[in-house]
Amino acid sequence: MDEFILSLDANMLKDLAFQLLNTCILCAVLSYLLYKPVKNMLAIRKDKIEGQISFAESQLNEANKMKAMYEEKLKAIDKEKEMILGEARNRASLREQEIIAEAKAEAETLKNRAMVDIQREQEKAKDEIKKQIIEVSSIMAGKFIAETIDQKKQEKLVDEVISDLGDVKWLS
Repeated sequence: MDEFILSLDANMLKDLAFQLLNTCILCAVLSYLLYKPVKNMLAIRKDKIEGQISFAESQLNEANKMKAMYEEKLKAIDKEKEMILGEARNRASLREQEIIAEAKAEAETLKNRAMVDIQREQEKAKDEIKKQIIEVSSIMAGKFIAETIDQKKQEKLVDEVISDLGDVKWLS
């Protein structure tokens, strides 16, 4: 085998050197023509992907901020809702108290009217009873006196009784 390696002829060495030179030139040309554009394309692609990632991160941050803002708004709405409900309950309670007070006042007014009407009716009844008693008394006294007393004494007694009855105050 040593002979084979050493027995390379000059043509073969030239061909080998020429092929080696062609391969180096081809690699240099391909590197010049393809490596830089591919490297630039990969750099552009990398920048584009990084841009998309940073855009997605910024959108995510913005979405998180909006979510937090909406959660705060929901809390504020809940607080406002509770405040409005509390105010409505207070107004309803006040209105309830007003209605109760009005009903009590109206009941008191009706009670007072009824008491006044009762007193009027009592006074009317007393007056009627008084008149009837006077009539009955005068009729009875007239009959009694007519039998026992003469005309002059009768007139004198009737006048006295009438004047006495006018001064009497009826007790209830």
